[in-house]
Amino acid sequence: MTIFDWNVSRDITIEKYNHIKEFSADIFIIQECLPSTFENFKSDWKYSFFHSDTLYEADKGGYGIAIFSNNCKINLTPVFNKSFRYVIPIEIEQLNIKFYLFAIWTKAIPIKYYKNVLEALVFPGYQNYISGEAVFVGDFNTPTTKENHKNYDSIISAGLIDCASKNDILKRTYSHSKDLLFYTADYCLATKKMLDNYIIKETILDFDLNINSKLKYNNMSDHVPLIIQIEPKGD
Repeated sequence: MTIFDWNVSRDITIEKYNHIKEFSADIFIIQECLPSTFENFKSDWKYSFFHSDTLYEADKGGYGIAIFSNNCKINLTPVFNKSFRYVIPIEIEQLNIKFYLFAIWTKAIPIKYYKNVLEALVFPGYQNYISGEAVFVGDFNTPTTKENHKNYDSIISAGLIDCASKNDILKRTYSHSKDLLFYTADYCLATKKMLDNYIIKETILDFDLNINSKLKYNNMSDHVPLIIQIEPKGD
């Protein structure tokens, strides 16, 4: 199974969508998608899902997370706590693969960014999912460098394991808009039980450093995509 994850930066354009379709993946997680754009593209997919808390407000135009697939049903878990913006638990099942996928794009309020993940990890309703085979994938909005990794460490200390290779731990995935500093903000993190039973290979795509812009991934986004391959051990 392959998961493609990308914060596309201010919605999916045709150019970005065509780029997404170049990748062969079972599940596509797209942050910063508008609901109207999701409606335009969802007919291309057998399974699709969109979440933004603006869906429950008068203004329904806010950015959210879109998830697309032609191979896997996208079902929310029986327990979904909207208080953690956005930490979205999805049940994944395909042949001999079965786990929980938390699609991530954390927000600043009412809980600050990475603390949405920390609070979700201790939320009683999620314990059956987190105590088993689960992965957390997406934009954690936790800019991290090798010199400044306090918030990242707090997530790892809570029991999640970074699936990046040793060489790619804290590889830059995000270009800051003001001064073009680079940070790591996008992760694939897994529970120990998930890694006991599955092999996870994460590929972090590279920025084009020749682009003189914060949109340094093919001049389309200030984030790079993550490609995550998951297979059961012993297969």
